[in-house]
Amino acid sequence: MTPSTELGYRDRFTSSLFRLFSDTCRISRFNPAQCLFWYRTFLRQKRKAHQRKTAEKEGLVVPPVLILSATNRCNLKCKGCYASSRQGITGELPVSRITSLFREASELGVSVILIAGGEPLLKPEILWAAGKQKDIIFPVFTNGMLLHSGSISYFQHHNNLIPVLSAEGGKHRTDNRRGPGVYTRLVQNMEQLQKARQLYGLSMTLTRDNFEEVTHPVWLRTHHRLGCKLFFLVEYVPQCENDLNLCLSEEQKALLPQRMEQLRKKIPALFISLPGDEEKYGGCLAAGRGFAHISATGNLEPCPFVPYSDSNLLETDLKEALQSPFMKTIRESHHLLGCLLYT
Repeated sequence: MTPSTELGYRDRFTSSLFRLFSDTCRISRFNPAQCLFWYRTFLRQKRKAHQRKTAEKEGLVVPPVLILSATNRCNLKCKGCYASSRQGITGELPVSRITSLFREASELGVSVILIAGGEPLLKPEILWAAGKQKDIIFPVFTNGMLLHSGSISYFQHHNNLIPVLSAEGGKHRTDNRRGPGVYTRLVQNMEQLQKARQLYGLSMTLTRDNFEEVTHPVWLRTHHRLGCKLFFLVEYVPQCENDLNLCLSEEQKALLPQRMEQLRKKIPALFISLPGDEEKYGGCLAAGRGFAHISATGNLEPCPFVPYSDSNLLETDLKEALQSPFMKTIRESHHLLGCLLYT
């Protein structure tokens, strides 16, 4: 793959981000303050894209998106959870380093940092650090059990932070995987977020069992009426061989892009599929081509599901870590290797 072709794929990925920012402005049109924020965000992200393109001409590949696992700890024990394999690992990044890391990411031209876990609200100082970095959008993926009036108020006053609650479907499926009473708490929190006129999302882990339910317009419209304007549909990644039966079937994987397109036409909300249709970007977007992952201990990794690294952000800065031999090798080999999980 030639450098010019590779650059074209990243231009395409950046364009898809622009559409998301523009669409967010559109669906926020009945909330003037939010709409104005997203309009300004769209303009700001144009400048960031130019920043990344300039850096690339100088040999530095800056991903538009970073994923930060804020902590390995969690207050739930969901069945088959991939993140649970990292629980018990000690030595998490201190908030002071995370704060400076957000600043480094901003200076390099990063547009979005997804904050995940474990459960990030077990480390609420992360929200304070993210709230200060107003030129980066921070979707915060949470199981929702620790949301309260104070944290909802904080989200209200920091438009660059977007709470994204996790569900497996309706009450039966969510409680079966996440624990009794979880779905009822989620609905209560969604009602509070709607009352606060807070932009928020839902994240569904797509499995073979819940695929039809959570991609069905009726289920999605029900939650859209509760104020949800952003839906993440994330393909399940197994923790071990025993969990392979939870993975989407080949037929479901093939149907997903078509289902997403239909939903976008029927429901006025944002629908994001992860990992999404990576073929149009020339293959896997990990290792900085589109995104990279920072573990709770500070390792810069190709993605959340490939826990290998040669750089720790306690020992180096983000710019240097992005240029490490390991990350460079993964970027240059992605079209040959495919997903590292299966090589």
